[in-house]
Amino acid sequence: MTSEEKLEVTELLKQLINIESTNPPGNENKIANFIKNYLSKNKISAELVYLAKNRSSIVGRIDGVSKSNIALCGHIDTVRIDKNKWSKPPFDGIIENGKMYGRGTSDMKGGIAAILYSAILLKRNNIVPDKTIILALTADEEQKYSGAKKLLETGCFDETEFLIIAEPTDSKVYIGEKGELWIKAIFYGKAAHGSTPELGNNAITAGSKFVLHVRELSNKTFEKHSYFGKTSLNIGQFSGGVQVNIVPDYSEVRLDFRVISQEDKERAIDLVNIAGRKVADETNIKFESKIFNYHPPIFSDPSNFFISKFIQKTQVKQGGIISYCTDGATIIPKKQIPFVIYGPGTIALAHQPDEYVELNSLYKAVDNLAAFLIK
Repeated sequence: MTSEEKLEVTELLKQLINIESTNPPGNENKIANFIKNYLSKNKISAELVYLAKNRSSIVGRIDGVSKSNIALCGHIDTVRIDKNKWSKPPFDGIIENGKMYGRGTSDMKGGIAAILYSAILLKRNNIVPDKTIILALTADEEQKYSGAKKLLETGCFDETEFLIIAEPTDSKVYIGEKGELWIKAIFYGKAAHGSTPELGNNAITAGSKFVLHVRELSNKTFEKHSYFGKTSLNIGQFSGGVQVNIVPDYSEVRLDFRVISQEDKERAIDLVNIAGRKVADETNIKFESKIFNYHPPIFSDPSNFFISKFIQKTQVKQGGIISYCTDGATIIPKKQIPFVIYGPGTIALAHQPDEYVELNSLYKAVDNLAAFLIK
C-alpha cells in the first residue's frame, strides 16, 4: 500500500470504531448506513438487509464477468464494554505506537475495513473481476448469528463459489474451525429456611460438585490431534438460589465445548450426563441436561482451487483450525462452500479491555485481499 492508501484505510477504521455497535442491543443500522454511503461514494452498489428494528446487515456488490461470486464476510457488531476496565477511550480509535485502540479493532472492524478497502482498490483500478465480488457484512454475529441466517434466507450465498471470512487470525490463514456446543446442566433440590439447611437439599452444592467432576472428566476424555488440536471445555456460567436465607432448590451450570469432531460432540454430551448422574446419585438431587446451542465443526479441502490460489497469491502461512466460531458455522453447513478465515488482528485481544489492532497487520491484510481479488 502507498502511504496515502494507509492513511485512508486508517481513517476508515477509525470512523468504524467511532460508531458504537455493541451487541446487545445491536443498533447496527448506524454503522450499516455509514458503510452503504462509503461504498456508494466509491461507486460500489450496496443494500441494507433488514433484521429487526434498528438492526440491518449490508451487502455490497461488484459485478464480474461471471454471476457466480466470491464473498467476503465479516460482522459489524461488537461485544459490550465495561468502561471502568478500559484505560483508553473505547470508541475514539486513538493510535499509539502503531496500534489503534478501541472496541472492535481486532474483532472485527479491522477485518471490515480490510474488506471494504480491498474492494475500493479493485474498483479504483477499473478491474472487472472474473467472479462477481460480494461483501456480506452481518449484524448480530456476537449473539445469535441471525444476520448470517437472514443472508442465507435471502439467497446471498446461492451463487458463492468461495468465501473469505476476515476474522482476526494473527496473519495466518485457516481452513477450518471448531464446533460450538453449549450444554446446560440443571440440578433440582429442595428449598428450606436458611436457618434449617438440614431440612432442604442444596442444589448449589450439587452444581459445585458437578463443576469439579465434569472438568476432571473433560481433562481425561479429549485427546489432542496433530492438526485439529483438542476439544476444549469452558465452564462459562453458574447460577442458582433465590436469596441468601433460602436453601437453593435450583442451580444451573452452562458449559461451552469447542469440539473438533462429531465424535467429540457425542463424548462431550456423554461426559456431562455421566458427571451429572454421579452427582445426582450422591446428593439425591434430580439432574437433567439440555443442549441450547450447536454449530458443527467446519473444514475446507486444502487442495481446492480457490484456497490454493489464495495461499499462492498472498504467501500467508497456514494455521490448523481456529478455536472460535464465525458466521461460517452458520453458512458452510447449508451451502458447503470452500472457505478460508483470514484477517488482521488477533483473537487474543477480542472481547478484552483496551482491545487494539496493529496497523501493519491491517495494511498487510488489505494488500493480501487485494492481491487475491485483483490478480
